[in-house]
Amino acid sequence: MNHSDAFSDFLDHCQRRGLSKHTHRAYLCDLSDFEKWMSREKITKIDKLVIRQWISDMRARKLAPASIKRRIACLKATFRWLEEEGWIASNPFHKFHTAIRVPKTLPRSLNRSEMRAIFKQAALEAQETNSISRLTLWLALEILFSTGVRIAELCDIRLYDVDLEIGIILIHGKGSRERLVYLVDSNVRALLEKYLKSRLVAPAKTEHLLITGRYTPAKPDFIRRNLHELVHRAKIKRRITPHMIRHSTATHLLESGVDIRYVQKLLGHSSISTTEIYTHVSNASLHASLKKANPRRFINA
Repeated sequence: MNHSDAFSDFLDHCQRRGLSKHTHRAYLCDLSDFEKWMSREKITKIDKLVIRQWISDMRARKLAPASIKRRIACLKATFRWLEEEGWIASNPFHKFHTAIRVPKTLPRSLNRSEMRAIFKQAALEAQETNSISRLTLWLALEILFSTGVRIAELCDIRLYDVDLEIGIILIHGKGSRERLVYLVDSNVRALLEKYLKSRLVAPAKTEHLLITGRYTPAKPDFIRRNLHELVHRAKIKRRITPHMIRHSTATHLLESGVDIRYVQKLLGHSSISTTEIYTHVSNASLHASLKKANPRRFINA
């Protein structure tokens, strides 16, 4: 079997299935890494021993457990499809078991003062400069925090996905799943209306909602880079990413008493277990607050 051709066919199949661009890019990266390792080790036939050697190599390269687990899942999905399509007679992952322990980490979110500083700086710069790129960043941050969408989903919003009158946006999520998110804040809707007016007169030849100063579609890297620079100007010491804003949204909603099933739907999680990690963040906040207040002090006072 020509592995390059087989892997290429699998990736084509993933595109036809409507797999998200992010997942497709991850699969491409993972399979390319596996091919390079095979070439380096002069491996022509893949069996269980080869897979274990590959896993040992990834551990030796000190890849994060989550990255190793993702690459194994990618290769497993690839070989399952190759077996179904008749590329291979037997699947090396059949009855293959390996334990990759991924340490549980609580998602990092922003505190109230950090959020205030970021939004204040974004609004100030957009209003003072009247720059389309600064206005794009301000709106992007407002939508991110209001809806909890992923950065890739945000950048994929088209003009026709937005219903300003009702205040909803159609989001094209992972696995071709669509969902609606709601802009319940009047100030955010007013900002979106202002942006759309600027956007429609701009000489942009794209249906994407968010655009750069060059009138091209705003990509995730554009938002990340501009956010990083904004954070620096806002004199915030730590590195902040768009995903941390998504975490902040989920944490805030749960701490405000919103049902976890609603938060799951809003965030586009296929399993509620993914959303449940934010309940640990809420419990951590509760523990910190109780420790600070310490009801026992009431007796001792």
